[in-house]
Amino acid sequence: MTTATDSQNPSHLENSGDAPEHQPSLVEQTLREQRESWREISERVSSISGRELPHESPKRILLFGLGSSLFAARLSAFALIREKSRQRIPVIACSSTRIGIDIVPQRGDWAFAFTHRGGAGPTLQAMELCEKLGAFTVMVCAQGIEAPASARFQLPTVPLEKVEPHTSAVTGAICAVSTLLLGNKAVEEWDALRSIGTPDLELYRRRAGLGPTILIGEWEGEWLAREGALKVMEMARLPIRAFGSEEFFHGPHYTLTPEDRIWHISVPKDPRNDTIAKMKPHYSIGIFGATPLAWIPALVELQWLALAVAINRGVDPDLKAPSES
Repeated sequence: MTTATDSQNPSHLENSGDAPEHQPSLVEQTLREQRESWREISERVSSISGRELPHESPKRILLFGLGSSLFAARLSAFALIREKSRQRIPVIACSSTRIGIDIVPQRGDWAFAFTHRGGAGPTLQAMELCEKLGAFTVMVCAQGIEAPASARFQLPTVPLEKVEPHTSAVTGAICAVSTLLLGNKAVEEWDALRSIGTPDLELYRRRAGLGPTILIGEWEGEWLAREGALKVMEMARLPIRAFGSEEFFHGPHYTLTPEDRIWHISVPKDPRNDTIAKMKPHYSIGIFGATPLAWIPALVELQWLALAVAINRGVDPDLKAPSES
């Protein structure tokens, strides 16, 4: 369930007929097409033969990346943790720069390196270290990327995105990894998620207004908040902050001003939900259900909201040059 207060909606956007005209961007086109990519990925990955993977179950599952790739790794970990029927294998998600420092790879680990363009140096270095220490390395990347020798297995997601920010690359990576590790359970859920209709962009423009200044969430909600914040920064060039709920109430909340606009990504188990609700956030996105991917609609909504903010501010979301993340 999503709610928004009227105070965040600029008066000139209250009537969609008065909203500024815009031409569909490459980002918007990608968002409209990404549901079909889920079908292609889940069908392709579910057909991977077991002979291509180690016969033994992994001792641990390591997932790492940078930027949006890190957030995709974190969210993929939550998908695995949410699936209660799977074998209780430890799942660890972290930044690529923490591999070898906080997390030391071991023989028997399955190490998933998330890098859409295949050019993120620290991620490739982390994967190389994992391979040297005996882990089974999987490179999660765009289609057509040439994998280095340190990748024991390549898991392609979507075609290389033409511009920043990455959107289908994020959901595509999550789709590929969850399908590989959860099998039919994930395939069925991705099929169900595809039935969600294309969002009404004009409705989101009215809801989003000029965008947030702070995003807050906990557990899955924290990483959705961080990914949503990054998308608003990339698309709308708007400097905003994102925090885990507990992190927010251990210092950052003292910086709040009357001008701040809070967006809250709410999960039922967050003990700070009531406290945040009393702050009357300008926008709330609720995550409901216990299935592994119940938070995907919230992720997609945040992607569309970021685009809406960019349009409302008159910023071309396609301007940012491609990166190596």
